[in-house]
Amino acid sequence: MGRINPHAGTGGGDPVAILHPKVTVRGTIHAAVTLFFWCLFVYWWLRVIPQTSARDAVGAIVLIALTILATTVLTLVWVRYNVAIFRRKGPRKGLPPVSEECDADRLGRGLDHPGYDSLKRSRAVVVSCEGERKSFSVPRSV
Repeated sequence: MGRINPHAGTGGGDPVAILHPKVTVRGTIHAAVTLFFWCLFVYWWLRVIPQTSARDAVGAIVLIALTILATTVLTLVWVRYNVAIFRRKGPRKGLPPVSEECDADRLGRGLDHPGYDSLKRSRAVVVSCEGERKSFSVPRSV
């Protein structure tokens, strides 16, 4: 990876981030593979184009244009929706608090355990299901 100026765009230091990419074996291989597949892409299109009628080409262009239009409209609607949420609620100030306490698993079975701190500290936890209860225990010999 190249170097990025950590002060760029933050009001301090140089306002323009200057990249100095290093040439690596991995990057060279990626570039060679990319070039190979672009050549393959062009080769196959040169084989297909002579067999394509004007009607088929126009149909494909219309389909591509409709796809671009639909994608653009949906993206703009999504952005407008998110901007409306931001204007209504303001910027995020952090993540909502999440309690680690729970009385049941996703299937609704009750949970029996010695306490979350004990389970977190343990190197191993034994989980067993008995009917509608799930129990967690810390083995003594671990």
